[in-house]
Amino acid sequence: MNELSLTINGRPVTVAPGATILDAATAAGIEIPTLCFNKSLDATGSCWMCIVELKGKNRFVPACDTLVIEGMVVETENEALSLMRRQSIERIIEQHSGDCMGPCELTCPAGCDIPDFIDAIARHDEREAIKIIKESIPLAGILGRICPAPCEDECRRHGIDNPVSICALKRYAADCDAEASERYLPELPENSGKKVAIVGSGPAGLTAAFFLRRKGHAVTVLESGTEAGGMMRYGIPRFRLPESVIESDLATLRDMGIEFRFNSEFGTAVTLNAVKSEFDALFLAVGAQKASTMNIPGEDTPGVVSGISFLRKSAFAPQMLPGARVVVTGGGNTAIDAARTAIRLGASGVTILYRRTIKDMPANRAEIEEALAEGVTIVERVAPTSIRSLNDMLEITAIKMEQGEPDESGRRRPVPVPGSEFTVKADTIISAIGQKVDSAAAGAAAIESGSGGELLVDPEILQSETPWIFAGGDCVSGADLAIQAVAQGKRAAHAIDLFLSGKAVVAEKPAFNSSFGARDEAPEAFYQKKSPAGRVPVPELTPEVRTTCFDEVVTGYTAESAREEAERCLQCRCNAIADCRLRELASRYLPSRITVQHDHPGFYKAESAEISMEREKCVDCGICVRMIEQLHGTTIDLTIMTESCPTGALSLPG
Repeated sequence: MNELSLTINGRPVTVAPGATILDAATAAGIEIPTLCFNKSLDATGSCWMCIVELKGKNRFVPACDTLVIEGMVVETENEALSLMRRQSIERIIEQHSGDCMGPCELTCPAGCDIPDFIDAIARHDEREAIKIIKESIPLAGILGRICPAPCEDECRRHGIDNPVSICALKRYAADCDAEASERYLPELPENSGKKVAIVGSGPAGLTAAFFLRRKGHAVTVLESGTEAGGMMRYGIPRFRLPESVIESDLATLRDMGIEFRFNSEFGTAVTLNAVKSEFDALFLAVGAQKASTMNIPGEDTPGVVSGISFLRKSAFAPQMLPGARVVVTGGGNTAIDAARTAIRLGASGVTILYRRTIKDMPANRAEIEEALAEGVTIVERVAPTSIRSLNDMLEITAIKMEQGEPDESGRRRPVPVPGSEFTVKADTIISAIGQKVDSAAAGAAAIESGSGGELLVDPEILQSETPWIFAGGDCVSGADLAIQAVAQGKRAAHAIDLFLSGKAVVAEKPAFNSSFGARDEAPEAFYQKKSPAGRVPVPELTPEVRTTCFDEVVTGYTAESAREEAERCLQCRCNAIADCRLRELASRYLPSRITVQHDHPGFYKAESAEISMEREKCVDCGICVRMIEQLHGTTIDLTIMTESCPTGALSLPG
């Protein structure tokens, strides 16, 4: 039988008569995207994703059912084809609705695969859980304690009762790993021969170190202090984050071969030229460790300290005495931590002055509630105006505030109420109104800094104008959540790896994500057959006990309670996310991640003991229908049918 010759993308290809263009391309190792095609079926569909151009004919045809003709010249990728495929996928996406990823993992700045690690805990597989977590969050023990859990705010379980305790489950997995006889260590590739210096050992620096080491690069962390951890060690009190937990997370990095050099302040003990002579790339992750000032008269009076300084001193000298009466200004985590620390150091009265309401405080909700339970008083809508020393006491004058016009964040700006000043006496006043970046690192690295001291880099790839120097974390974004610093460390590692590999340094393109919408926008039928089950409380010390010591307040889940809580997860993530053809094509041809909103009037999930079908995920590709028709009533292999579904609309129960 004479074979037919054709040209595909400039390559000569031969096939037997009767072959389609798709057959020819597949045999030649040339990919043509398909959605509704299934090689086991005789009949084809009409998704038009496999469209190709017949050169010289000015024709565009579906490759799946167009037979090869002798001498045919085919092109499978060009600008016109990309545009047509984009139009086709947009049309198909309009028919599709459902969560690719759960709202929880979309909200996590580090992109943690929350549903899968929770499912692993529910299956009694803690080792798999920590493995999944460390694909995005290497400091699982630390973040499991200090993260404010924005993921929980978006948990779909809000539609039934209370969100899943995601952060507590992350901590449980990390604690199990810390206690295991053989701890989880990621596999490491062969050494690349490249060396990276990281300045700073906070969450951004340690995260970048972890992921760069996983790429095979040698990593050295330069730390100005005597121990690693940055503000996690010195800015968070031990009753929230024990030193043993920090050391446990660091142990994994050390076991991976990451080197730590202490007393190595960049710009003094270690110069830029010294770094350049030894390393191939530099990542600056120096944080935001300078305290913001209140800019009021008397704030330099003895007895007035910054929140950062107070917490650092208490970490080194847990017997320091702040006096009986302590006033704290500010509403963030540092303010709450300082107030709770003062209670433990013997203060009988601790008052926080905050210019907005408790509801507006940026501190963690749980930490605010714990502070109130421990006896801290929060005075809302007041701002300090001056401080003075009077009769061996400090006196802070404050003015009451009322709501004004909205500011840039959308919140109503607090404005002073004339004539409402009042005074409060104190032994110690702690200023905790924020942190800022010390621009000395930018000067030492000879890169630009902004008006607030922040290091200026490309926001997507964190690369400076000096190509081998990168920066990330709080020194770029300003003081932010530790989980945001983790996300930046991970992003920096990706960019630095590209740079070291000689590739173009570009940001990772986000995958397409279909979604029901925000946590409260899922269809009502989504919650059918899902029974209320109260959130399993996380054990903690009583206020009477914990205020007398620096023991960890939250004691964590047991194995039994962790599994009970894990079983509350609704597993919103699509079961087909790893091999969904629709998602892969949408990620390839749509310019950005989009969310299509639906009213969900026809949502339903049909289930039997053998198979499940979610109607809104179906795009009518016809594969399952053609499969049934071709079998002519004979027994259907449901496993093959569900695996053939390109969107996860069909699945096996369980």
